[in-house]
Amino acid sequence: MFTNRVATGVVFLGAVLLSGGCACLRVPRLDWVKPVWPWREVKPDEEMRQKAESGDAASQYMLGFSMFYGEGVPRNTGEGLKWLRASGEGGYLKAQTALGLLFLKGTSEVPKDDAEAVRWLEKAAQQGSVVAQSSLGALYLAKESSVREPEAGVVWLKRAAGQGDVSAQLALGMMYGKGYVVAQNDEESVRWYRKAAEQGHKDGQTQLGIAYYRGKGVAQSFGEARKWFEQAVAQDDAAAMSNLGVMVGRGEGVPKDETKAVEWFRKAAEKGNDDGQSNLGAAYYRGNGVAQDSAEALKWFRKAAEQGHALAQFRLGYMYVAGHGVTADLNEAAKWIGKSAEQGNPMALKWLRERAGQKRE
Repeated sequence: MFTNRVATGVVFLGAVLLSGGCACLRVPRLDWVKPVWPWREVKPDEEMRQKAESGDAASQYMLGFSMFYGEGVPRNTGEGLKWLRASGEGGYLKAQTALGLLFLKGTSEVPKDDAEAVRWLEKAAQQGSVVAQSSLGALYLAKESSVREPEAGVVWLKRAAGQGDVSAQLALGMMYGKGYVVAQNDEESVRWYRKAAEQGHKDGQTQLGIAYYRGKGVAQSFGEARKWFEQAVAQDDAAAMSNLGVMVGRGEGVPKDETKAVEWFRKAAEKGNDDGQSNLGAAYYRGNGVAQDSAEALKWFRKAAEQGHALAQFRLGYMYVAGHGVTADLNEAAKWIGKSAEQGNPMALKWLRERAGQKRE
């Protein structure tokens, strides 16, 4: 329910506005890599330079880092990069990781270079650097990467995930759930989401809650779903707020309370969560837990639709069809329903087919 925005059956147009919304798991761009440079041990001095010149890799790294970023010495990116390379070639893990991340992201002085990033990240990854393993996996999997090797990317993600890297665990959970690169496997998806959730990551907690709610990869349990959603909500996760709202609104594992459901939808919506916005719009449309208000429904559907929420796009289009809260406008309706159809929403596809048939008649 929560992971798919696209409903599984075709229903009458009006009925969709009476149904609860669903949260979505988008296929990520695998762009979690956020280069940080935590290794700022000491400021360079003459002794360090002498050690660097004599081939000490650690000193070469510290000198190169300081010169590249201008810490304690005048900034000289060319010289700094030279010393970082010397350190990396000498097998120094920190230098290899730093160079890999540097070429992965690029700077104004050092252009992004995927091949060079792979060269250094592989050296560091082979030495067990979890940052390098996760970053290398992301680079190999990224669709825009010039060095794309999805199978190798999975291997490196698994190595990073096995060392406890939460980003890699979440990526693997998504990939197995969607069948992206790997064979679809709900149990394996849950296994990785659980690892992230048990480390306290709110996205892992939300996704594990979704698995329990839907009974995919694990026995269905509203109690477990609620537990994990509540843990994510405690970390201010908007998607979990919307999901709790759905459970409360339907009385699933908790006493039914439509007013409380609207409170959860509103909290999620005001944080910019598109599912929360769509669900809040639906509550206003049908007057469940809040006074019926077509204008408010239209407002929240539009906010979600503009974020690409397929169900909200259909709902917004339908309001233009029916003239609810807005002047009827079939062209505007077709625009939004068409956007929903582009995402595979079967209700939108049905409406477009029927409209095309009417035109032929």
